[in-house]
Amino acid sequence: MSRSGGSLLSRVTHGVRLAQDGRFEETVDLLTDTRLRLDGHPVSEAAQVVPGLLVNLGLAQILCGRFDRAEDQLREALSLAEERGLPLLGMVAGQNLGCLSLYRGDASAAIAAFHALAPHLPSSRREALHVDLAEALLAEGLVEEAAEVLADGPWAGGGSSSASTLLVEAKLWLLRGDHRRAAELARRVRRGFGRGSLWHRLAARLEHRALREARHRPLSPVERAENALAARVPLAVTARGAPTARHGAPASPARAGGPAAPRSDGPVEDPHVVRAGLESALAAGDASAAVEWAELARTWAVPRVPGPLAHAPGTAALADGYREALVHDRDADAAARLWESERWRAHHAARAAGEPGDAPFPRQAGNRRRSRPPRTAPAPHPGSPERADRPRPVTGPLLERLGDRAFLRYTRAAGDAVVLVAVAGRVHARVLGPLPRVARALSRFVHPLLVPGRPPGATAREAAALATRALLGPALPLIGDRPLVVASDPFLGDPPWGMLPALRGRPVNLVPTARFWLDRRREPGPGAPRPGRVLLVAAPEPGGAVREVSRLADLYPGARVLAGDRARRGEVLAGIGRADLAHVAGHGRVPDRSPMLASVGLSDGPMLACDLSALPRVPDTVVLSTCWSGRDFAGRTGAPLGFAGVLLAAGARTVVASPVPVGDSGTGEAMRRFHRALVGGVPAPEAVAVHLGRAGFCCFGA
Repeated sequence: MSRSGGSLLSRVTHGVRLAQDGRFEETVDLLTDTRLRLDGHPVSEAAQVVPGLLVNLGLAQILCGRFDRAEDQLREALSLAEERGLPLLGMVAGQNLGCLSLYRGDASAAIAAFHALAPHLPSSRREALHVDLAEALLAEGLVEEAAEVLADGPWAGGGSSSASTLLVEAKLWLLRGDHRRAAELARRVRRGFGRGSLWHRLAARLEHRALREARHRPLSPVERAENALAARVPLAVTARGAPTARHGAPASPARAGGPAAPRSDGPVEDPHVVRAGLESALAAGDASAAVEWAELARTWAVPRVPGPLAHAPGTAALADGYREALVHDRDADAAARLWESERWRAHHAARAAGEPGDAPFPRQAGNRRRSRPPRTAPAPHPGSPERADRPRPVTGPLLERLGDRAFLRYTRAAGDAVVLVAVAGRVHARVLGPLPRVARALSRFVHPLLVPGRPPGATAREAAALATRALLGPALPLIGDRPLVVASDPFLGDPPWGMLPALRGRPVNLVPTARFWLDRRREPGPGAPRPGRVLLVAAPEPGGAVREVSRLADLYPGARVLAGDRARRGEVLAGIGRADLAHVAGHGRVPDRSPMLASVGLSDGPMLACDLSALPRVPDTVVLSTCWSGRDFAGRTGAPLGFAGVLLAAGARTVVASPVPVGDSGTGEAMRRFHRALVGGVPAPEAVAVHLGRAGFCCFGA
C-alpha cells in the first residue's frame, strides 16, 4: 500500500513537471488517470493530495481550452481546501478560477479576482499572480497598466526565467511597438523548450509575428490594429487554433468606420480599433474625423479604469491606513498599493456583475449630485444594446462655440505626436514629430521644475524654448495670440503650460475632452459672477500659507477662514461642501501611481483627494495653493484623477492648481493679485494666465 501510495504521489509530481514544461495535454491525461486511481486509496486522505492535484489539473484543462471541466475541478479543489483548512491551496484555486474567467473572455472578473488575492498570497506565488494580472490588463487594452504590474513583479531588477513571464513580457513589448525586443524574449522561450511544449508553440508564434512586423512593409492602420487584437488574446487560447469567443470582444477595425468619423452605433471602444480609425482619418486628410477619433482615444478606457468618483466599502479603512502611515512616517507606499489594489478589485467586480456606474463627468455644469450606490462601475460591455452613452459628434458644436478661441487636441498616431487644431471654423492636423523626440524635449523642460526652489537659468530658458517649439511650433501660425482650450494626452504628462514662453499671459483652459468643455463652458457675459460663500483654508505648514490666507481675507469680507490649528480635516471638508469658492494653501504630496491619495497636510493629518469624492456638493471654483495638486490630470489612461480630476468630476467648473512644486516665497503675493482680479470680474483663465501661470499654476476646466 505504501509503495502504491508513493507511486500515485510520484505521478502527481510528474504531472506538475510536465505542466512546467508546457506539455499540458500530457498533464491532463496523467492527472485525470491519477485522480481516478486515488478514489478510495488511503493516500487520498492526506489533506493536500486531492485538492493539490485538482488545482494543477484544473489549470492544465484551462490551458487546453476545456473550460467546463476546469471549472468543475477547480470548484472541487476550492471546496476541499476550505473544508480541510488549507488557505494557500484555496487561494491558488481562486487564482486559477481567475485565469478561467480571463480565458472565457471576462477580463474584469479576472482582474477583480487577482486584486482580491494580491494582499494575501505569499511571495512564492507573486510572480504568477503578477503575470496573470498583466495578461488580463493586456486583454482589456490597458498596456501601460500591464507594464506597471510587470515592473512591480518580484523578479524586477533580476529578470525571470519563467516561460509565462517571458511570453507576457514579449506580448507587452509587441503591443508597445518594440518588435525586436518582443522577438528576443520569445526566442529565449522557444529555445528552452521542445516542439511538443505549448510554450514552444506560443513563443514561435509570437516571434514570427514580431519579426514580421519588424521586417515587413509598413503595415496599414487596420493591419496594425488587427495584429494588436490578435496579440492581446490570452496566450493559451491562441495555441489551439481558433481563439475562443471573448465576451465583449472588440470588432475588427475594418468594421469600425475606416477614415470616417465613428458611428454612433459602432463598437469603437477598443484602443487599437480607435487608433486605426484615427490614423486612417489622418492618412485621408480628414482632420475633423480625426478629432472625433481622438476624443475616443482619450475616453475608451473610462469604463475599464477606476474613476475619480469610484467608491468601495473597503477603501475607506485602507485610506485611513495610508493617512496614518503618512502621519507616523511608516511605509506609506505599501499602504497606497493596498488601497489601489482594493479600488481596482471593487471596480472590476462591479463591472463583471454589470452594475451601473457614474459617468466620469456630468453632462451639465453644476455641482449637485445625486446619491450613489457604494460601489461604482461602468455601463455594460462595448457593443451591448443597453449602452446609452454612444459618442455624440463634437467637431461641429466645437467650431460653432469656440468664438475667438482655438482648441488643441494632442494625440499620437503611427509613432508620431500629433496636434489637431480647431480654429476659425476649420480643423487642421499638424505632425509634431516622433514621440520620443517630443517627449525628450518636454522632459528637459519639466524635470528641472520638479526640484523646489531651483532658480531658472539659461539652461532652463533654453529647455522651455525647445519644449515650446516641440509642442506648439507647427500650431502657432494657426492659433496666433488666441486664448486656448487644450486637451492633452498621457504621453505629455502634466506640464505647467503657462510657463512655456509662447503661452505666458495667454488664457489656457485644460480639459480632458472637447465634449467636457462644451458641457461646462459659460455663455459669454459681462464678467465672472462674484462668489457668494467663500472658504479660505491655511494649513499650519508652510509658514507662508497662513500669511497668504490672511491677506486674501481682506478681499472677501464674510469669508469663512480656517487657519493653523483650526484647519482640521472634518471642518475643511464640510466647508468645501458649502462654499462657492474655496482656496486651500498648504503642503501637497502625491504618491507614485496613486493620484487619488494626493494629500494636503492639515492640522490633524492629511486631507486626501479621495475624501472629496464623497461630498454631495463642491464649489464652483477651487484654488489649490499646494505642490503637485494638478498632477495626473492628463498623465493617465481614463478619466483625470487627483485633486483636479475629482473636483471636476464632482461638478466644479474651474480648478486652479499646479502640477509642479510651488515656492513658498512669492506665491502669496501672486495669489492676492489673482484673487483681486477674480473679485473684479476677470475670468479665471485670464487671471491665472496673468498672475499665476509663470509660477506653474494651470486653469483646469471651463
